[in-house]
Amino acid sequence: MSLPAVLSDPVIEGEFSTEELAPTVAPETPIPSHVASDVLKGTSALALGIFLERGAGFLANILAARLAGASTFGAYSLAIGTANNVSTYAAGGIGATATRFSGKYPFDSSGYATLARVLTIVSLVSAIAAAFGLWFGAAPIAHLLHKTDLTNLLHWAAISAAGMILLECARGFFVGQRRLAALVLLSLVVGTGMVTLLPWMASTRRAVPMIVVQSCITLVSVAVCLLFARQLNLFATTSSSLPLIPMLREVWSFGFVQLVGLVGVNLAGWWLTALVARSDVTLEQISFFSIASQLRNLTGLLPGLLTEGSYSTMADTTGEHLRTPQRVMALCTYVSTGTTFTIASLGIVIAPWLLHLLYGSAYRSAGLAVAVAFAIALVHMGNAPAAARLTIASLRYAGIVNTIWALLVACVGTLLLYRGGGAALAMSVYFAAHIVSSALVLFALSRKDHVPAGLVKLFILSTGGVFVLLVLSFLRERYVGHGLSITAVMFLLFLLTLAALVILGKQYGWFPTTSAIQHMRKSTTLIVRRTVHTFFRRRSYEN
Repeated sequence: MSLPAVLSDPVIEGEFSTEELAPTVAPETPIPSHVASDVLKGTSALALGIFLERGAGFLANILAARLAGASTFGAYSLAIGTANNVSTYAAGGIGATATRFSGKYPFDSSGYATLARVLTIVSLVSAIAAAFGLWFGAAPIAHLLHKTDLTNLLHWAAISAAGMILLECARGFFVGQRRLAALVLLSLVVGTGMVTLLPWMASTRRAVPMIVVQSCITLVSVAVCLLFARQLNLFATTSSSLPLIPMLREVWSFGFVQLVGLVGVNLAGWWLTALVARSDVTLEQISFFSIASQLRNLTGLLPGLLTEGSYSTMADTTGEHLRTPQRVMALCTYVSTGTTFTIASLGIVIAPWLLHLLYGSAYRSAGLAVAVAFAIALVHMGNAPAAARLTIASLRYAGIVNTIWALLVACVGTLLLYRGGGAALAMSVYFAAHIVSSALVLFALSRKDHVPAGLVKLFILSTGGVFVLLVLSFLRERYVGHGLSITAVMFLLFLLTLAALVILGKQYGWFPTTSAIQHMRKSTTLIVRRTVHTFFRRRSYEN
């Protein structure tokens, strides 16, 4: 649960001239067609694999939450969250590292084989360190949480921490090397395993079997890809290779830089979760916090893919004189904001009924926490392209924003939750911190780069609209007898804000024309067809 993602290493770092926002601005020059095509291809290729894994994972968690019950699912979620944080510290963002160096040493280069060996060494050492770290740290962590009975569960979660590192390294490597068949297979094994085995273990209403099966799925998925490495065309095609030690030193150094940037953000997020757990005897609030986070992550899935797919374009220096990277950032920000606002606002409006439909009556009390989580998704993902551009314009400023976010979450969370508090209050802390960080990102870009006209208006309009929806959601929870009337007002507010976003998009040339939408649909279909055709043609040839 962290601040708008600081994506991989910036290609450039420097200062650019600042321009004031004009009061009235004509639509900007259209983005070149080849740039739009690169963004679309990058997003579509990444989406194909991730959709399988995260879609199936989301379904698996829904079934597990219903079958295990709130308390058991809360314990499972707490253990998985702890394992995820430990794996982050041990590996230093191994997925982003693998993706970054895959771009530097592509498949047909002399450094590919060496990179594969280096990443194998780094991931295995990190996995072992994570497993031992969580195993020996299980008792102190359980004591800190005031949940000494979770010590055994955290011991088992040590295996999960190791599996997460290996899985993230493999995924980052496949994405960076554009090994789409391997990425799809990895995602398919993980997704299928989660959706079939996790609910089965959840039916036992014991958290330990759930942790064990999750750990096995991560390890088996990587092993399957290694087993079919030749068929997946993962072996190097060139016999030459680069020296191992210098590249190993380079990768370790970059991982350490990644770790420095991640420690504060992840530690603040885990501390907020720990504050909820300390006062939650039954762990029901942790389960509410977990499902709210899942819905938030699902809401931001497509906008997140758009940001990742456009990152290389925003880092391309060849279009700086035309401000193409900044216009790409503005367009992606508008699309991300519009998409997320639609999904998040409708989620807030129907939250009580959505929870009952997906998770059952046991999670009815999670309505307000889920509503705030949807609002976080809007602020987070609407700001993601700008945050990504900031890592290119100034990594130092991006690090400062991350640090401020982490301090806000940790300090305000401790102040409000140290003596007790539920999932809704914890999510509210996140929401406030994300608003502050988004404003700081725009301010930093105005100082170090360029903020296209209209982005500040877009931020104020979307954030203000979702904030009013949250206030109405709170009133609906408090005045149950007027629930339907308040819901009708919420839906009307959603329509009015959405109309205002459309008008704003047309004013600044961000809203796509009919021909652009048709071209995007045809291009996406063509990319998917080519990918599937290439995969099956290769398999047929090998057989």
